[in-house]
Amino acid sequence: MEPVLSHESALEYWRSVRVGSRHFRQVPHARKLLAVPPKADDLAEPGPWWLTRPLHVLVGDAAVRRTSKEVASHVWSGSLPKGSVLDTENGFCVSSPELCFLQMAERENPVDLVMDGLELCGTYDISTGEMRSCAPLTTAAKLEAFVAKSAGAHGRKKALWALRFVVDGSASPRETVLAMLLCLPYRFGGYGFAPPCLNYRIDVGAHAQKMASRKFYRCDLYWPEAKLAIEYDSDSEHLGSRSAASDSSRRNALDALGVDVISVTTLQIASRVEMERIANHIGKRLGKRVQYKEPSFSVANLTLRTELLRSLDEGDVILS
Repeated sequence: MEPVLSHESALEYWRSVRVGSRHFRQVPHARKLLAVPPKADDLAEPGPWWLTRPLHVLVGDAAVRRTSKEVASHVWSGSLPKGSVLDTENGFCVSSPELCFLQMAERENPVDLVMDGLELCGTYDISTGEMRSCAPLTTAAKLEAFVAKSAGAHGRKKALWALRFVVDGSASPRETVLAMLLCLPYRFGGYGFAPPCLNYRIDVGAHAQKMASRKFYRCDLYWPEAKLAIEYDSDSEHLGSRSAASDSSRRNALDALGVDVISVTTLQIASRVEMERIANHIGKRLGKRVQYKEPSFSVANLTLRTELLRSLDEGDVILS
């Protein structure tokens, strides 16, 4: 009987197979797989030999739970919605991205769960240490539909809360971080704005063609109703004359379309004063006043910015 990877192991698995072809089939009667204790032989090749041990797997009840250096069992006694378990056709099964997100709601704090959701719905892979483009593993709509029909599941309430801030289309960890900082509630250190569209396509009309070098542009974060775009610029990028010219052409074209573009860098995120200035500008365009209670917000905001920069491997930046 094939084991079913879950929780941290399922998340690690999905991160490891984001680039390249993937072939799975749905397991129609997944509960049968949870009735047998996981065996050491089931975890050997051609199984998930590259994943961190212990492997986290699902079992149906406490009577078949096993714990060792190789395996950590998690009891899932409730029903499993259709599509919850996928057969990798490599000697083991895995929780679907949607079930994995719900499982991680049991294990992670709310901020990390939002980050997981944006990554699962995003188009970037960082499993090798370098960012690569890839297809999304799921969508925000699929996650919400799955969690909604998983009545009684542990972590369901936290998952539904986190999904208020999960949107499709993040193309990089930096976009994920910026969306979280701007949209998480005050009590978590964010600025409480409505989630934007990510990598939103803006077509260049005929009247802006003279100033444009492309037929369309994509904005990292975009609020269509306010025609407001936020771009995450690396502090080390855009230094060359060619990049400067391209940025100028882009800004001129978007300006002709009535789009207000704000650039944000890592150093600005590290500065409370700079982020206050940016947040107030966004608030005016969105018709939302930035208003929070002190000193609780300052503490939460510093904690959030520290955690987000650390997730970008930029935790050595001095925050103010």
